[in-house]
Amino acid sequence: MSVVAWAQRGIARYEPLDRPDLEAFQRGTFGDGALQLDHAHFHWAFEEVPSPDPEGVQFWLCKRNGAVVGQQAGIPFRLKVGERVCRASWAIDLMVSPEWRLRGVGPALSETHSLSSEVAVGVGISDAAYKAYKRGGWLDLGGLTTFVRLIDLRRCVQASKHDGPLARVLATAGTPFAAAASAGFAGLARLRGARLEEVPAFDGRVDALWAAVAPHHAVIAERNRDFLSWRFDRCPTAGRFRRLYVLRGGELVGYVVLRVDHWKGASVGVVVDYLARPGWEAAAFALAVSFARRGRLAALLCRTLNAAIERPLRRMGFLCLPNGLHAPTRIMARPAPGAEDLAGLLSNPRNWFVTAADSDLSFKELGA
Repeated sequence: MSVVAWAQRGIARYEPLDRPDLEAFQRGTFGDGALQLDHAHFHWAFEEVPSPDPEGVQFWLCKRNGAVVGQQAGIPFRLKVGERVCRASWAIDLMVSPEWRLRGVGPALSETHSLSSEVAVGVGISDAAYKAYKRGGWLDLGGLTTFVRLIDLRRCVQASKHDGPLARVLATAGTPFAAAASAGFAGLARLRGARLEEVPAFDGRVDALWAAVAPHHAVIAERNRDFLSWRFDRCPTAGRFRRLYVLRGGELVGYVVLRVDHWKGASVGVVVDYLARPGWEAAAFALAVSFARRGRLAALLCRTLNAAIERPLRRMGFLCLPNGLHAPTRIMARPAPGAEDLAGLLSNPRNWFVTAADSDLSFKELGA
């Protein structure tokens, strides 16, 4: 559908003059105190992105009789697909007023966003939206996996809703293997000359890391200094992140971004993002587990889609939570008209590298 046709249906990009009407809509649909109402968050997430849409802020509104009845936002980014770098966008915050649902507003907003980039991607797709996205030609990539490394088993069992004799026996049985496996990987990392260093902000060394790692991933969002500085150093919650460099001598071989959350009285570490040179992924996570233990964290969690990391994490004692035991993490993608040749690579989940730093997933996680 043409831009004119969308305009005729009351859909247009957000303009600063829309702020009062947008806030009234968001307050009614998301509730008072919602992150969407935070001006600093809006400015950072949509107006300061490192790969902006030349057409303007990726935020579309649907109006009826002068009032906002629906919204669709997007976070533009650069996506490496094979040897090609594409203009892509994370689809987030699609919301329609109850009285306007099932009347074409949602699909129209979603279609408008999809046509703004070569590839549209969504994470955390609800069951209702999933059916509409499938009808719209989106590719189903399954879900992200949540890995959990228990560190303080007593506190984990106390916090768990599955607090019972069986949970305690299984937790205790896993202790020696998990501890020995992580210690072994961490010791091996140190023998190879790797060490962990916390830094206050990302610096130019991550550009060399990105250049070395990118060719080894078929589908991955750009993770250069511009992106990492925006995502972690300039965001309104920058103080919550621990930026951990994995160094071998003076060379950066990987990084882990950690956030400490509080879950039912227990402090847990959440790996929001990570990246490592081939062969150094296990070392990065082993050193992160050691860092979490020194910080007296009860557990370390990582939500990711990355086929290469599954076996090393399991060998280190990470438990794999099946999809459905936690918040929805379904991921879907859609190449725009003219980019259909990308579908072959995009349709295989094992080609993808995704973390909680992608899209708005980490905004919704524990304590976000």
